[in-house]
Amino acid sequence: MSKLVGAKLAPNDLTEEQMLAFRKQRARRSWALALALAMFCITFYVLTIVKFGPAIFDRAL
Repeated sequence: MSKLVGAKLAPNDLTEEQMLAFRKQRARRSWALALALAMFCITFYVLTIVKFGPAIFDRAL
């Protein structure tokens, strides 16, 4: 396995306890990123609706 300089993806020299903490931290970070992305999308959706105004719902299909 090649050595990474700066950051490790999944360190092999950790105890079982430390590996569990590492996985929990990774899961928390993943949820935080997912939440941030969802909020970003919702913000753009709401801003688009606000910009077009109520006329966006009253259009000919």
